[in-house]
Amino acid sequence: MKPTFEVTIDNTESFKELINKFRNDKVLFGIPSTDESRNDTDEINNASILAMNEFGSPLNNIPPVQPMRKGLQLARDEITLEFAKAAKTALNAGSSAIDQHYERIGIIVSNSVKKVINEQIGFPPPKESTLEARKYLTKSGFKGTKRLLVTGQLRNAITYVVQKGL
Repeated sequence: MKPTFEVTIDNTESFKELINKFRNDKVLFGIPSTDESRNDTDEINNASILAMNEFGSPLNNIPPVQPMRKGLQLARDEITLEFAKAAKTALNAGSSAIDQHYERIGIIVSNSVKKVINEQIGFPPPKESTLEARKYLTKSGFKGTKRLLVTGQLRNAITYVVQKGL
């Protein structure tokens, strides 16, 4: 006697929805364009400074130190684990349950980038000319020696956005 199978529940559409959500939703991290202003009168903003330090700027003699890439790499295992949890949750509770995991991933990666900046992970020290310029340009006589940390505004502006797909 041949075994027979009977489909009692068809979750094909739910599974397709889940796959589309993973494919189309995004977690973006950095400094969003709506939060790029600085509290002083400089023409350049925090998003520009972060981009110049991420990719380098030969025109401004700034080598790429890649705080965003390093932060993402540092958090890779934790992010992977959170995506696995998201998939498991979604299979049990539906694709809308993924959203809380995307929020967690955003927090994980933005905190990781801040950690890279705070701890100067993989950064060469600023040049002496940079330190001298900081003393001259800051009214408080800043004496710090960390790259990307003068007032903390840039680091504090790093965040994330969960972008829903179509």
